[in-house]
Amino acid sequence: MKQEYFDNFQEKFDKEYDNLVKNIKKPNILLIGGTGVGKSSLINLVFGSDIAKVGVGKPVTKNITAYENEKIPIVLFDTAGYEIGTERQKDFFKHVVEFATGEKTNPIEKQIHLVWYCIQGSGHRITELDNFIISTLQKHNIPVAVIFTKCDLITYKELNLLKKELNYSSTFGVTISSEPTPQYLDLNNLIKWSVKVLPIGVKEAFIKAQKINLDIKKEKAKSIIVQHTASSAVIGLSPIPFSDAPILIANQAGMFARILHIYDLNWLNSKLTMLLKGVGVGQLIAQGGKLLVANLLKLIPGAGQIIGGIISGTVAASFTAALGFAISEICFNIYQFVLNGEDEKLKEYLENIDLNNLIKKHYKNQT
Repeated sequence: MKQEYFDNFQEKFDKEYDNLVKNIKKPNILLIGGTGVGKSSLINLVFGSDIAKVGVGKPVTKNITAYENEKIPIVLFDTAGYEIGTERQKDFFKHVVEFATGEKTNPIEKQIHLVWYCIQGSGHRITELDNFIISTLQKHNIPVAVIFTKCDLITYKELNLLKKELNYSSTFGVTISSEPTPQYLDLNNLIKWSVKVLPIGVKEAFIKAQKINLDIKKEKAKSIIVQHTASSAVIGLSPIPFSDAPILIANQAGMFARILHIYDLNWLNSKLTMLLKGVGVGQLIAQGGKLLVANLLKLIPGAGQIIGGIISGTVAASFTAALGFAISEICFNIYQFVLNGEDEKLKEYLENIDLNNLIKKHYKNQT
């Protein structure tokens, strides 16, 4: 193979990944809740970091600060804490609601896309003000998730009574447990609901940013693979010499970049430096993928029947899909080991990844 062949893949991959990072449209999440309800713990669990602590804050009103972290593609509008029953409570929330509803006339990137309204489950109370604020936001078509926090301190029956008292459909009970296997209760459902109600333009950033629901990442990766597979089929409608097909290679490199981006393996890199001996996960997979694509004909069962390296649209599409599903499988497994804290299993997995066999397995599934 010509050196240009390799360079084209790497150049396209790097360019596509950089563009995804730089141009991603971030969702704006308004976080509301009283003092000590566990807002920071919730954000840290969902996004892998307390954005209000490690991000850059910019006051937007007296009671609201917008936080951003270049490594986490969301903008968090955090409200100042308050004590339930204080005189300034109504005035405080009046300004918060006015801010949220007033933004609806602005462009999508300036609007509040989602409200996470936190109520401490162990407090066993829902105030009239809670109901008023939630209903007001709803009337302005702002999606609101009511999140009962610290639900490890109450029973399921008590949680269900709180939900019934509120009489609102989008409610979720969550808990941050110190046990090895945390009980997240409705946390996965909160993520699913958030993805469902977010505007299309900012869904992908949220899917990338959240660190809880791997199935959503996997489903998004599947849709990416389907798109690029279709493109490969079109590119190969007329039989072409694979080694002289830079457009096809660019399509596959772009697919790699999008899959790695949605799984956010750069977030994992810092956690895996020791296990990988300094080699980042994204770099490992991208480099392996480059070699796999370069050796396409060696990996396709029965490739000897492809005369002179001429490849059809069907073969191009099948192999592109096989590449995508193999990379998605690797990303999914790595992520799962990390979230479960299974360092030894992860290390063993990384040491025994067989990209060739994975590609062959998924290629067989496509044919």
